[in-house]
Amino acid sequence: MQGLHFFSKVPSIKSTIGPHHVDLIINTDSRNFKAGETFVALHGENFDGFTYVEQVLKLGATAVAYTAKPGRDVVVKKLAEDFPHVLFIETTESLTFIQQLASAYIQDWKHKKASRKIIGITGSNGKTTHKEMISYLLSTLFPGKVLATKGNLNNHIGVPLTIFKITDEHDIAIIEMGMNHPGEIGELCAIAHPEHGMITNIGSAHIEFMHSIDNIFKEKASLYRSVLNNAGGEGMFVVNADDAFLAKLESSKGLTTYGENKGDIKVAIDGHKITFNFDGREALITNNNILEHHNLKNLAGTSILAMKLFPDRFADIVKAASEYEQPNMNRSQWVENLFLDAYNANPSSMRTSLDSFVNVMKKKNVTLDDCYFVLGDMNELGMFAEELHKEIAQHLQTLGIKNVSFIGRYKDFYLSGFNHPKSAHLKKEDFHDEWKQIRKNYKYVFVKASRSLQLETLLSIV
Repeated sequence: MQGLHFFSKVPSIKSTIGPHHVDLIINTDSRNFKAGETFVALHGENFDGFTYVEQVLKLGATAVAYTAKPGRDVVVKKLAEDFPHVLFIETTESLTFIQQLASAYIQDWKHKKASRKIIGITGSNGKTTHKEMISYLLSTLFPGKVLATKGNLNNHIGVPLTIFKITDEHDIAIIEMGMNHPGEIGELCAIAHPEHGMITNIGSAHIEFMHSIDNIFKEKASLYRSVLNNAGGEGMFVVNADDAFLAKLESSKGLTTYGENKGDIKVAIDGHKITFNFDGREALITNNNILEHHNLKNLAGTSILAMKLFPDRFADIVKAASEYEQPNMNRSQWVENLFLDAYNANPSSMRTSLDSFVNVMKKKNVTLDDCYFVLGDMNELGMFAEELHKEIAQHLQTLGIKNVSFIGRYKDFYLSGFNHPKSAHLKKEDFHDEWKQIRKNYKYVFVKASRSLQLETLLSIV
């Protein structure tokens, strides 16, 4: 997996590469750069990584890739004289360079061993949760052999950087793919070449840029089409058929649907128990670590994918699923008596989280009068923002929720569907005094909003 033969497959390289040897350890961040790595100087509207080239050279870079610009060749010539053992790679576009290089890299990794698997994960909500689940299940089966996207490095930069972490020790690569504009999932698939996968669900996240849920479905379905193409229709692909959009995917030899109401595999969830029939075998997963109904269902789906990939390990997968604990991903999490998701909020994830919270309270025999709800802005909804915030507010009333505060620039949109909340504030700072009393007076608290509000800072207020 090391050396220069990958560079010959990258059409964005402009200059001729001489007789250098380079270990393919890619880093685009000068702040955590280490000796022996290759630095790729990315650039955008407000930054240019080329500014830090001399810094990483002094730190021991073995190679530097950069975008060609007028006058830059003079600077590079001087740097090459000062650092004669470093390879300088001039490209037409440095981002395109790492994407093409990553594509060649993962294909080379796959071709070396036919049994290796590339799994793609996308969806409107729960991508990271599903990725963590399937990563845990497969890592239990094959310790040290699984590489999964770290955190949410799931975009046009994060996917290549994830791919470069794959080594010859790995036999399974799990690549999370996100998007907010048309065409992005197809582009990520062209880099990662998935042969198996999952679409978690279809919702209105990023509808501002996609304009309709139909368009979101078509975009997410790009992963399925890519798997069909890459694996000749036989790639293992699992989706939740209770999702009306995912139920419309064309059938293929490798497609398996599941659900509580529809699907090839019927799933039953009772308390902490998940049961379903897989190829004539009854799967009973008892997981006492997961509180939320929707996450138990997610665990069922990821377990089914693991079983489709490795049917001979059925019992091991059931055991691993029963022992799975959700990691702290700085996203949706319980902090003592508080449910916090200050990272992401869109209408489908908000509705799911609210329903789940209410169900958890019922299991605990806690009334909603003893609970408080803080809802903030849901971003990237564009022209649909007013309608979708109003729908969520109306859903609050359907659930019987009374103790609620709305925070942010869309508070009035919430108010159009919920006339008498406890309070509504444009700025979270105006809510601080109320927050202190809420923490004292209520048994459980629900907080969810898009990242822009940074509502996690409320936890530091006592």
